[in-house]
Amino acid sequence: MSERTSFKRDVQGLFSRYVADMNKIKLSNPASTGVQRLYLNDYASVKAFAWQIQVAIHGYDYDSRNEKWLVDAGHRLRAPGGREGEYVMSAPHPMPPDGPMPQEGIDIFDQWVRDGMQP
Repeated sequence: MSERTSFKRDVQGLFSRYVADMNKIKLSNPASTGVQRLYLNDYASVKAFAWQIQVAIHGYDYDSRNEKWLVDAGHRLRAPGGREGEYVMSAPHPMPPDGPMPQEGIDIFDQWVRDGMQP
């Protein structure tokens, strides 16, 4: 059996070059009232904003101008409450800002969420 992904070992490094920029960003946190800063190097912060991060890193999956998917179905983010074949097609602020994260990084983050977001 393979080891579950963890924040410290697998996820934290995916965002290391964006930590300083994202520390300035405040987001609504569905688990609390008001807004909070997103600290990409902090386990609790990334866990709290996991869905928003997933939407953002999948923000380049669909090309709305040409109305076509840029990744195959196995790599798309399923829409919340969506049926089979319903995927998130856009993000308010795709991340990272300088273009898509390598698919391997997106897959690692998605696996971390599926594995229960271990520290």
